[in-house]
Amino acid sequence: MSEIIDIAIIGAGVVGLAIASEVSRKHRDVYLLEKNDTFGQEQSSRSSEVIHAGIYYSPDSLKTRFCIEGNRLLYEMGDKHGIPCIRCGKIFIAGDDEEAEILDGLYYNGINNGLPLKMLSQEELHKKEPYVKGMTAFFSPTSGIVDSHALMRYFVLKARENEARLVYRAEVTGIEKIHDGYRLQVEYPDGEDFLDTKVVINCGGIYSDRIAELGGIDIDSAGYRLFLTKGEFYSVGGGKNRMINTLVYPTPQNLGPGIHVCLDVEKRLRLGPLFNYVDQVDHSVDESNRSIFEASTIMKSLPFITPEDIAPESAGIMGVLYGHGQGVNDFIIRHEDARGLSGFINLIGIDSPGLTASPAIGRYVAEMVDEILG
Repeated sequence: MSEIIDIAIIGAGVVGLAIASEVSRKHRDVYLLEKNDTFGQEQSSRSSEVIHAGIYYSPDSLKTRFCIEGNRLLYEMGDKHGIPCIRCGKIFIAGDDEEAEILDGLYYNGINNGLPLKMLSQEELHKKEPYVKGMTAFFSPTSGIVDSHALMRYFVLKARENEARLVYRAEVTGIEKIHDGYRLQVEYPDGEDFLDTKVVINCGGIYSDRIAELGGIDIDSAGYRLFLTKGEFYSVGGGKNRMINTLVYPTPQNLGPGIHVCLDVEKRLRLGPLFNYVDQVDHSVDESNRSIFEASTIMKSLPFITPEDIAPESAGIMGVLYGHGQGVNDFIIRHEDARGLSGFINLIGIDSPGLTASPAIGRYVAEMVDEILG
């Protein structure tokens, strides 16, 4: 392509789609490049589909800011555009004194983030969820569930209405800085081509660190290297997958929130995810982890579920910025002009609550693009 376009977005997961739907409202020359056959084939389509409230994160973090804003926007979009969203709420539960102390810290962190949380008595817990057992608990009323595929389809529709071009089976394999922007080397099924663009938005998901590296950034010194984690889910059978109407979470574990009760928009129950670090992308479920599910903290709170009731269901891969033994990091959403890469925007480490935050991130990045292009 000889002419230069305004914006090239790399990656058609839920965040890339949200950004495309927003930036294309004002800028008409927008390309969204996706290496897979269609949108949302990796991290975005293999999540727990939870609408998070913003409880876990520090008050001044991007995760808190965009989670709380995205939570509000998702329910508004659900009401206005028919995207299935259920405000079912979430119960956080502790089974002993040690867990109760952790739970208290989580509760007050959420309160500091401005969330309307409520401590539950045993009577209130039993009234909300008669089959759930625990020593102490609190309730998050703004937590819920969203149909992630319906959400992504909505973003695709809006982007196309705004005349953005979604190009599938288009893998970016090189990025060169040119005088007035960037030259992308793109591999298509029938060969290689080049695309010149004023703005690059890296939404590459689990590959976003590699995209940043293609742009000339030392990802180790920048703190951009991602570590892959696999989250495995187990289904619940035995006629017991509709006995709970609320998301139920244990106290947080070392790597994420721990195995918890997940519900889909039909209120079907499953358990997960169990997270482990992995070296490669593999969506199979390791059945040797069954014993970990059977002995998990959440199973102690769900005495009606027996080991015979659960079965391997699915798995997803997530890219995170923290390695073994490190704490949870914030989202990286950064215009790289300080590195001499004006017009290059990186979104790296958009793990949980990325789905919830996606509409808010879309608006934020659109504002960044407006500042760049004027």
